[in-house]
Amino acid sequence: MNLTRVVTGQPVTLSHTWLTNEDTPTNATGNVTVSVTDPAGTVVTSGTAANGGTGVYTFVLPPQASLTLLTVTWSATVAGYPVTARGLVEVTGGMFFTIPQIRAADAALADEDRFPTAALIAARLETEIECEDICGRAFVPRYWRETVDGTGTSDVLLGRPDVRVITAAAVRSRAGQPLVPLTSAQLAGLVVTADGMLRRTGMDFWTEGVRNVQVDLEFGWDAPPPPLLEAALVRLRSLATKHKTLIPDRASSFTAIDGGTYRLTLPKRKATGIPDVDAVYARYGLEAEDGSAGGSAAPASRQLNFDPQYWSVFHGGVR
Repeated sequence: MNLTRVVTGQPVTLSHTWLTNEDTPTNATGNVTVSVTDPAGTVVTSGTAANGGTGVYTFVLPPQASLTLLTVTWSATVAGYPVTARGLVEVTGGMFFTIPQIRAADAALADEDRFPTAALIAARLETEIECEDICGRAFVPRYWRETVDGTGTSDVLLGRPDVRVITAAAVRSRAGQPLVPLTSAQLAGLVVTADGMLRRTGMDFWTEGVRNVQVDLEFGWDAPPPPLLEAALVRLRSLATKHKTLIPDRASSFTAIDGGTYRLTLPKRKATGIPDVDAVYARYGLEAEDGSAGGSAAPASRQLNFDPQYWSVFHGGVR
């Protein structure tokens, strides 16, 4: 399932190619219909795709006002069989950089014949996803839906850092029961603590259960800091040109024409293999390459509370 990212307020042209025998573009018989749904399954928009070449169909997704993750379903009859295909569109609060900024950053990337726009968009997406995975956080506003276990207390632990706002939350009493959305007043009473706990204020609590609490949230920074943007551009250039290098994929060193031998820094679980890039990513990440705490680490755990009367009416508990 392919992923497309688009900024709020901007339209995007989606594309799908129907293939037979896995490699032969083939036109559909009749119309290709498209349905776009939000995380709740509500149809956001739908219509008929336009034919843009043999087997290629496009559909323009109108601008979206809110951060969300949409599912795009393409339906058609190809080679006599009804078929469907799905993709994801993530509506975000921004991109690391625009295509003109990428081309202006390097003379080689300015060549539109060698580096078409589609290739740079793919490299940008790969760069952003890798940076977020390594750093453990998002550097632009992003949407996330999370399902967690209810604790029977006022707190549940969220898995995403830098939470900006809780947009929706719902609870089911037990497995198989429908989710009951929190009211506007209950949503207004939610607080996210510094260590990532989602807390219900007042006398409310999260019903105890397994994966019975669903939370929709927005997380991430307003924008990437300049040092990280510069490092990400360096990484994007390496990703965009990775298939054009003459160095074998398995090489750990190479000898230049002038006779000098150079040892290559290799990528790891939390490192790209580019020292200057990895140093900046470690500075802004939650976790270092070796698994230890990074430059802005979150607490590994919360202080334990041994007061047996913590949740009683007449005891305030030990914090």
